Amino acid sequence: MSLVNKQASPAEPSTAQALGRWLCEACGVIYDEARGDPDSGIAPGTRFEDIPEDWTCPVCGVGKSDFRPLAPAPAQATRDVPRSPAHRASTDDHGVVIVGAGQAGWSTARALRSAGFDGPISLVTACDGTVYSKPALSVCGGKGIAPDALAQQSGAELAGELGVRLLAQTFAIELDVARRRVMTTRGTLRYRHLVLASGARARRLNLEGAGTTRLFSVNDLQAYQAFRRAFDAAATRLASSGRPVRLLIIGAGLVGCEFANDLASLGARVSLLDAAAWPLQTRLDRDCGERLRDALANQGVWFDPGVRLGPVGIPAGAADAASVLLEWSSACGTRQTRAFDLGLMAVGVQAETRLAQRAGLAVEKGIVVDARSLATSNPDVYALGDCAEIDGHLGCTIEPIHRQASTIAGEITGALQPFEMRSPVWVVKTPCLPLTIRSDGVTLASVDRASERSEVQTADAA
Repeated sequence: MSLVNKQASPAEPSTAQALGRWLCEACGVIYDEARGDPDSGIAPGTRFEDIPEDWTCPVCGVGKSDFRPLAPAPAQATRDVPRSPAHRASTDDHGVVIVGAGQAGWSTARALRSAGFDGPISLVTACDGTVYSKPALSVCGGKGIAPDALAQQSGAELAGELGVRLLAQTFAIELDVARRRVMTTRGTLRYRHLVLASGARARRLNLEGAGTTRLFSVNDLQAYQAFRRAFDAAATRLASSGRPVRLLIIGAGLVGCEFANDLASLGARVSLLDAAAWPLQTRLDRDCGERLRDALANQGVWFDPGVRLGPVGIPAGAADAASVLLEWSSACGTRQTRAFDLGLMAVGVQAETRLAQRAGLAVEKGIVVDARSLATSNPDVYALGDCAEIDGHLGCTIEPIHRQASTIAGEITGALQPFEMRSPVWVVKTPCLPLTIRSDGVTLASVDRASERSEVQTADAA
């Protein structure tokens, strides 16, 4: 997965300045100077400024200019970090409670400590709180990264580093904003300020058939690991026959296209189906979309446009619990029935708003927040990331999350940093045709393999 050929020399660690960490604002991956980037020839201990200028993000491919330094959390005594499943949350905590341990939740905890907040922070999450780069899920196959290697840090480690009480494997089930308390499956938490960082859940199409439950959806590390276990098991089973894995992907949006490219690089024969006429139709004009379609085809991805999906069945004599049988009609009206070794549904996400809605907070497409302060309809409750709706728009990219976290930390500590909306930048991680979509157009980076020259072309965005 090496991205550069230059071997950077490790910088001499300075006693005056600790090694730092740098955040990619496009995808959220962190360059840790202590760890370096060995796959790209960057030795541990290499300062960010000493990295060669042609180095790029190992996940999304942006350059050094798209990274910003992460301020270290102030040193402080480690607070109680419960690890026992039997632990019940204290009813006497009146600090900040954060619901959600994704990029938004952990960014808020770090921003609070960086802003000097030294009160209690409790973080409630249904998962184990593992820190990882979500955008890496759709590219790690082609980069040779094992699913288990995607974890950057355990939740317990980061909780100890930040002095946060982590309530892992815990569900927030009710929110009482009048009494400032959150009821969880491990007790009740009282708060002065509550931050909802609940993210979004994978959207599911309402399809008929017994095979519908076999279709995977990937929106977090745990779901991706389950999907890859099924994919790898199918590849192992078919290796002796020489037949590639037949993979169905429903949805040719950003995630569907990225997974199609990535899994084709692992040898899968991918069928990419969508009701649209070309991939990423809502973000690309026809010319760019057809270029992407053709580039994917060169990798072994077959795209069928304008489809109408029928029932999802189970093939007769199915060899495993992941295979499916799909019926559909194409744009030309042709009806097809095909068996696949496994299938992935990639038709977008929907904001996780159920806790807020039950509590009576303003909810539309997402949890409605003030555009400047990110406060919800209750001034003691904030929301950020994929679950928050700002001026009618849902969070959809990684970059705003860290600025949103700083805004909320400023509101809580009094060091105000009003949030500023910016035009989103979409980095489409399809190595066959990398794309960057901005408000002023689409950048297509194509490689002329005959002359080994890189060309950059710009087209109008749809």
